[in-house]
Amino acid sequence: MDVTELKAGMYVCRLDRPWLGTPYLIEGVLITSQEDIDELARHCRHVYVDMQRSAVEIRERPTARQPSARHATAPTRTVFHGNKRYTDRCEVEQELPAAREALLHASQLMDKIRSGIRDKLRLDAAAIHQSVDAMRESVIRNPDALLLLTRLKTMGSHEYEHAVSVAAHLLAFGRHLGLPREELSILGLGGLLMNIGYLQIPPELASKRGTLTPAEHGLLKQHVRLGEEIVTRSADFPGTVALIIAQHHEREDGTGYPLGLHANQIHPYGRMAAIVNSYTKQVFGRPDAAPVTPLTAILELRDLSRWGLNATLVEQFAQCIGLFPVGSLVELNSGEVGIVLSHSRLHRLRPRIMVILDPRKAAYPTPTLVDLHTGPADAGGTPIEIVRGLEDGAYDIDPARYYL
Repeated sequence: MDVTELKAGMYVCRLDRPWLGTPYLIEGVLITSQEDIDELARHCRHVYVDMQRSAVEIRERPTARQPSARHATAPTRTVFHGNKRYTDRCEVEQELPAAREALLHASQLMDKIRSGIRDKLRLDAAAIHQSVDAMRESVIRNPDALLLLTRLKTMGSHEYEHAVSVAAHLLAFGRHLGLPREELSILGLGGLLMNIGYLQIPPELASKRGTLTPAEHGLLKQHVRLGEEIVTRSADFPGTVALIIAQHHEREDGTGYPLGLHANQIHPYGRMAAIVNSYTKQVFGRPDAAPVTPLTAILELRDLSRWGLNATLVEQFAQCIGLFPVGSLVELNSGEVGIVLSHSRLHRLRPRIMVILDPRKAAYPTPTLVDLHTGPADAGGTPIEIVRGLEDGAYDIDPARYYL
């Protein structure tokens, strides 16, 4: 419909131009005011409205101009989407115990793998499959629980624990795209083993800070080949798992390694892995760089999507995790500070938050839960909103103590 015909409560799922050329960081806009309509009018003339994602009062008041649900939902899907539709089966608080157990098992397993590789032992494929299946089922029930715990557990931790975070993000990404269980398992396996080749790189080089020499950089690149060899020594992993390892540093414009593949030469799983690997390295930090906020990482991914990363998948990943992922510290317009606990799948900018600091940045005796999706307001009637994301450790907050 024409932008001028939009009404509050409508969910815009597609524009008449690419999202990348607009100020919107995530595909999809819920119209809440005339200002939203005016902003859209500055960038396009026509939009597509998804009635299934629109407010109840809009869905129950159909007009001849409004598209049917069948046609409205189609534009939000891409060639990368599967046909599976997932819904959260429980709240994040209910899923936390199972997610915590899955995370602990995966972290302990990666520690054993680390020791086994150093002793030239084969991978315990059965144990790895079992661990990934537990993570997969947790993500299917509610992905926020595992993403929350991996974010808290991986801050400043070892490379093998970081691998669990990569696996969790790939599983959540696959769920968001509607991929079936067996494909989620492949993504989880690929994420867990993606950087396993680093375990055969000298530790002093893998953790070196500062600028690397060309020779050192070349040696680090060998982790791709080494990881492939480790996985292919076992016949108990699908070939696409090794493919994820092989392609997670390839880039759309051919500047990646080790083969310099271009665009469609890269498997969709490899494209997804490249995005998740880049994101997690930025958010959780590297030996040569401090962690950045998730918003900064998403902006960097969008910049990289202009040449190296797949633009469509970058936008889908941004929708998957939101600008303020679970576990993020955020400041509200009230001056209060909270931790993002869970997301509304349709309105990622309105998560559920555990508020822990008052406007003076003093800790509340008891944290309170605020669900921004329900449109809460302060005593003066001003809607409560997120004004900015905060860096990890802001105001000496350790989110882990609230959950772990």
